[in-house]
Amino acid sequence: MPRTSIPERQWYLLTSKPFKDELAEIELGKQGYEVYRPLAQRLRKQRGKLVKKTESLFPRYLFIALNELTDNWAPIRSTKGVNQFVRFGTQAAIVPSDLIFNLKNQESLLGERAIDLDRFHQGDQVTLTEGPFRGLNGVFMSYDGEERAIILLEILHKQTKLAISPAKLLAA
Repeated sequence: MPRTSIPERQWYLLTSKPFKDELAEIELGKQGYEVYRPLAQRLRKQRGKLVKKTESLFPRYLFIALNELTDNWAPIRSTKGVNQFVRFGTQAAIVPSDLIFNLKNQESLLGERAIDLDRFHQGDQVTLTEGPFRGLNGVFMSYDGEERAIILLEILHKQTKLAISPAKLLAA
């Protein structure tokens, strides 16, 4: 008699309600689901000082491991904090297991590099902390995606735009 194998669990992507990703993670865990929410340390202002806060690396997103045949998906949508599955058409989005494995392995590194995109505002004075222009002061102009900030530097009496990682900037 041929043996039927039970398919492995796959990772799916969920969205949470605004500011409820931690609650969704806790509540899903209480129900026995395997949930993964990558965390990051971000600089936030608190009482006028910058302090490190641990937050979701991807706010409002959680990964959940489910077996399409054996796990009960029904309670997930009504769990406190959960909004819905990310879908492509009617199919819940499957996240490659390799991506989850790599995220888990790199979480501490990613968390240290995660930068609060509200940290600098146009016109703020900044100091470069790394690279050939280390120690120079500039003026923050804007963010160019999550990985680059545009700043103005005065080099040889000329204003020069420079794209740099926000992780290499400090408020002057």
